[in-house]
Amino acid sequence: MPRIVGRLQVVAAVLVAVGAAMAQTEPVLDRFGGETSVRCAASGFFRTERLGERWWLITPEGHPFFSVGVNVLSFNGTANRDGVYHYGDACRRKYASPEAWATAQVERCRAWGINTVGCWSDWALFRERLPYTVNLDVGAANWLSGAWIDLFDESFVTTVREKVQQVAAPLKDDPFLIGYYLGNEMKWGPDHRGGHLLDEFFSRPAATATKRALIGFLRQRYAGSLEALRQDLDTPAQTWDELAAASAITVRPTAAATALRLAWAEAVAERFFAVTAAELKAVDPRHLNLGVRFISQMTPPAVLRVAGRYVDVMTINFYDIGNWVQLIRGLWPDYLVVDDDLAQHFAVGGRPILVSEWGYRAADSGHPNTWPPIYPVLPDQAARAAAYEALVRRLLARPWFVGHHWFQWADQPREGRFDGENNNFGLVSLDDEPYASLVERSATLARAAYARLQAEPAATGAAEPTGRP
Repeated sequence: MPRIVGRLQVVAAVLVAVGAAMAQTEPVLDRFGGETSVRCAASGFFRTERLGERWWLITPEGHPFFSVGVNVLSFNGTANRDGVYHYGDACRRKYASPEAWATAQVERCRAWGINTVGCWSDWALFRERLPYTVNLDVGAANWLSGAWIDLFDESFVTTVREKVQQVAAPLKDDPFLIGYYLGNEMKWGPDHRGGHLLDEFFSRPAATATKRALIGFLRQRYAGSLEALRQDLDTPAQTWDELAAASAITVRPTAAATALRLAWAEAVAERFFAVTAAELKAVDPRHLNLGVRFISQMTPPAVLRVAGRYVDVMTINFYDIGNWVQLIRGLWPDYLVVDDDLAQHFAVGGRPILVSEWGYRAADSGHPNTWPPIYPVLPDQAARAAAYEALVRRLLARPWFVGHHWFQWADQPREGRFDGENNNFGLVSLDDEPYASLVERSATLARAAYARLQAEPAATGAAEPTGRP
């Protein structure tokens, strides 16, 4: 009998331990997906708050929320170069309507631990069911070419105002909306789309507002002295008017010239973020300003510092690009490093970070995975799921991350989209079949995000709230 009793006690202890583990890994969530064991101030809208040393999004009901999102959650998916939507065709065969598709995807998202509709998605189909984000895309810079508009012209203010009125005004009272992106992967320095902003804007005609702003910037920086300017910029211009009329300039390899390029990028950022933040706040002061989805490897600190004064959350696209990082660092050594899990980005910008885009592709999917060539191609789906877990665990270990959004819901077309991308980035295939190992890992890690609240007791009530009151 003592032996039996002893065994029963061991079994009971195991059951208690299992129950405690389940209690830790199965959080009780509010209707927005926030963890209800911790209570913060409820503002009626999403905001940010630091609990202890860790940053969180806070739901409208006042609970910590770690955003696990997915981009391109779209009924059609991605078109190929001929405008064919393979995923959309599969969905039309499988579901009665886009609304029926959305209902099915809500259930999938909840099962897989996905709680946010990310960028490039059919967010209107998910309103009042999942928190979502919206891209205002105010159009200051072309994502594909990197080309900027005449940013300092008053028409830029008008364009932003009209876009905010069109998109944000109808959404300003929706508690399920987390916030707005201002744009995507804007060009802030030399990359595959061209050179420095100073050089680019100098090529503008003298009559443009941006060229006038640049000449005014140079006159102020060099105290009106062309001789002083020639220490850093090689130009035959004898007057400031002649300099304004010139379409090209040679930047000397001096430390001061490097600082000049950074200072002009900072001035451009100040103009962009000041205008967009003011116009957005005037129409919708209660939702979060989610910034511009910076490319992590091509972010100058001066630009990030400016952004931090205006945005509520720093959104950064954070892909693994292997040894290509070294090539990018060669373009401009002032770009911030990324091998510290964006610690420098946080230190400089001073805002919590949402990884707004990331993903991995695998060779066993039947996709070419050839463009762009910078991303690694993993051998199979098991390796892709392992890579997913490795990065998410790194993000969970860092106190400045408030979420991550995977790119993308369904695979890209095998024959390539408009720009040639042909990758196995999907959580589901073009036939709407989930990659089981990946979505199972997603569900497990979503629970782990909230386990931190129990492992690291939060100093609720003594936090530092930010964002919209």
